[in-house]
Amino acid sequence: MGNHPHMPSTSTFLSVESVTVRYGDTVALDEVTLHIPAQRVTVLIGPSGCGKSTTLRCLNSLVKPSSGQITYHDLETRAMDETGLRRSMGYAIQSVGLMPHMTVEENVDLVPRLLGWKKTSRPERVSKLLQLVRLDPTTYRNKYPNELSGGEAQRVGVARALGADPPVLLMDEPFGAVDPLTREQLQDEFIRIQRQLKKTVVFVTHDIDEAIRLADYLVIMDKGKIAQADTPEKILADPDTDFVDKFLGPDRPLKRLTLFTADRCMNDAIRTEEPPEHDCESQLCYWHTDKEGKPLKGYVWIHGKLVERHIIGDAHTVQTYSSLKECMSTLLNLGLPAVPVVDEEGRLCGEVRFDTIQKISLP
Repeated sequence: MGNHPHMPSTSTFLSVESVTVRYGDTVALDEVTLHIPAQRVTVLIGPSGCGKSTTLRCLNSLVKPSSGQITYHDLETRAMDETGLRRSMGYAIQSVGLMPHMTVEENVDLVPRLLGWKKTSRPERVSKLLQLVRLDPTTYRNKYPNELSGGEAQRVGVARALGADPPVLLMDEPFGAVDPLTREQLQDEFIRIQRQLKKTVVFVTHDIDEAIRLADYLVIMDKGKIAQADTPEKILADPDTDFVDKFLGPDRPLKRLTLFTADRCMNDAIRTEEPPEHDCESQLCYWHTDKEGKPLKGYVWIHGKLVERHIIGDAHTVQTYSSLKECMSTLLNLGLPAVPVVDEEGRLCGEVRFDTIQKISLP
């Protein structure tokens, strides 16, 4: 495995070399060459029928290339045992694909059981994975898929894909069937889990904001070919073609806000027990918290007037993994020049300021 051509800080883990897929006279993939960086998230995106899902399914041999080769761990996949190849890769899809007759525990335990893991170690593995995706094992392990909400089922699907601790995780529109709010929450969880586990992920989506938010390496496809592949920052700054420029949309500066998470852009929060003394210059925010450190009120002096806002839970706070686009929306809802950032327990850990968002939005 050599250095990745566009991301020299990492190596290439999976290589797709001149792969073509034909169905009769139809060419689904046309001489696609792609280098997938290790321990990073590669996102494939493009219009319907562009070949993104076909490319993903070629990686675990669900689709057989008509020509070209795919290399995994320095081995050609066509020379590998297909069952062993697929079990070495986690796989999460939009429809989740949970076995309806199996409990949550049995679904998550499926691949470790097939791989012959010791029976005594598997319940602990299931518990660990359910905790990782923020589902209480005691509450969920004995439930059946029809007892889960869409978001819960998708979390179980991710836990199942991670069941045997695979080095590669393939995800085909995994959050596409849930409502926008749940989708943002699942994206937050995905970012948190990926930072912790550092898997090599190939992720297919049709949502450009999701792609830019999650991708370390972004691959835009069109008509079975790769239109542009690079880091999201470089593609947003310099689209290669008119197609890529139009596909990204007219709001490219705004899309830059999805590249950054709150914890990487936040400042220290100033805490206070009483409304602050007159401060007509700085327009700094001051935060009053309860005994547990959860924000209750925010204050700021504007034009000689003290402005006070009550903090109403999720409507007025952001999580550490929230995008700056979410921060901007919450900031406007709160009506202060900064938004409080809270940890998993809801305790104040910093703030994201409007002027920070404004600077980052500039190309």
